Amino acid sequence: MATITPVKTDSVEVLAHAAVVHPTTVVGSSISCLTKRAVTILMYHGYVEATPDTNPGKSLVQVRPDDGAGSVNEHWVTVVELAAKGTNPDTEAMTATEPAAETVLACASTTGFAVEDELYIQHTTLASSEWAKLRTFAANTSITLIDGLTTQQDSTSVIWNDASKFVVSLDLNGMESFRVVWTHEGATGANGHIKAIAITYDSDLSA
Repeated sequence: MATITPVKTDSVEVLAHAAVVHPTTVVGSSISCLTKRAVTILMYHGYVEATPDTNPGKSLVQVRPDDGAGSVNEHWVTVVELAAKGTNPDTEAMTATEPAAETVLACASTTGFAVEDELYIQHTTLASSEWAKLRTFAANTSITLIDGLTTQQDSTSVIWNDASKFVVSLDLNGMESFRVVWTHEGATGANGHIKAIAITYDSDLSA
């Protein structure tokens, strides 16, 4: 009996890791899916401003049908809308350099933080900022993560709560392309950082 192995493409950049200043709308690149069967899209948002996010931003997952043209903008359809938390996020600066893989982050205050908070750790270099999940904390001493840091963080890094992570899987049958749009308009909102990546299911390999 033949063994069927799914062929996938991972780490497809849908929205680059970027700073987004309210108000704004960021339209991600159109990703062709004419040779794809399905896609799983992972979307991330983290606050970097301690102000009420009265009009929270949204990630819009959109698809466009395969009608032979492939570039008809009016055919974009939003299949999922996923909103950020819409809070006034809590924030705390780290007080020590913590290496990659470290789970315990020293800080002077833990006010506002709670177990299982989604966190965004803002580094002075955008690419070194990262998302994490809070496991527990020692009051006004440290925050413990479920998983270790991806990148070394230092005393200039800032921990923010109320971050968001979303995952959406789509059947791409009949679709020409997909994309993600970040839209954050309205009178009042907090600045943040975003990114979105995807894994596509391309075909089956029989051996």
